[in-house]
Amino acid sequence: MKRFDSTIVSIETVAADYYQLSFHWDAAAGQPAPGAFLTLLAGSGYDPALRRPFAFSAYDPATAIASIIFQKRGRGTAWLAERRIGDPLDVLGPLGSGFTLPPAGVRPVLIAGGIGLGPMKYLAETLYAAAAAGRGEAPLLVLGYRTAAFVPHCSLPEATVICTDDGSQGFQGTVSAYLQQLHDPLPLKYYACGPAPMMRAIDKLAALHSPSWEAATEQWMACGVGACMGCVLPFRDGSSKRCCADGPVFAGQLLDWDRI
Repeated sequence: MKRFDSTIVSIETVAADYYQLSFHWDAAAGQPAPGAFLTLLAGSGYDPALRRPFAFSAYDPATAIASIIFQKRGRGTAWLAERRIGDPLDVLGPLGSGFTLPPAGVRPVLIAGGIGLGPMKYLAETLYAAAAAGRGEAPLLVLGYRTAAFVPHCSLPEATVICTDDGSQGFQGTVSAYLQQLHDPLPLKYYACGPAPMMRAIDKLAALHSPSWEAATEQWMACGVGACMGCVLPFRDGSSKRCCADGPVFAGQLLDWDRI
């Protein structure tokens, strides 16, 4: 983990109120893993006072360029959406834990809803590169959105499956509905990131097809480094863990999704 000053390389709108931002990464901070996150000072001075957390959506070690995908929701993200190429960024990262790669002979199924696309996109690119080198199976990336207006226009693997609730693009229905009719000769391992209702549905489906699955959790964070205990998540055994310092990636079957 390191705090450093960076500059924006590119920023573009990829869907309604969704943006992809790329910036120079300080190699001395270490290479970020898929599933890890960073925080940005998203404002001028101390307004807003709290840093904003974002998952990595890409990282190119050859150029040391990192990317995030974010949705414009409040003051901090509205400020970020107004940035331009060459503008400075105050970066802290990498933070948190990343995904573990599936064993040989297992199909990784990557599932994203909404802003959960970021970590799944980075994981998909990593797994495709590993598969091309003969290390593991190619992943399947399944994305779910309410309507076509929210489907991102950015680089995605060719075999990506798009699901929309209204059928305006791709498969009509939820990602869990698509997965229920998916047939693959290989055993599956699910990786997911998205809103709580989607994650609850994936947890129930995983109990049947992918008992051990990994969840990149979305939780409100204040400090991002485990000090404030503001991002605690409940587990089925009655314990709790911090999303930022203990996660954000957890074994999905261990979380108590009915309380998230």
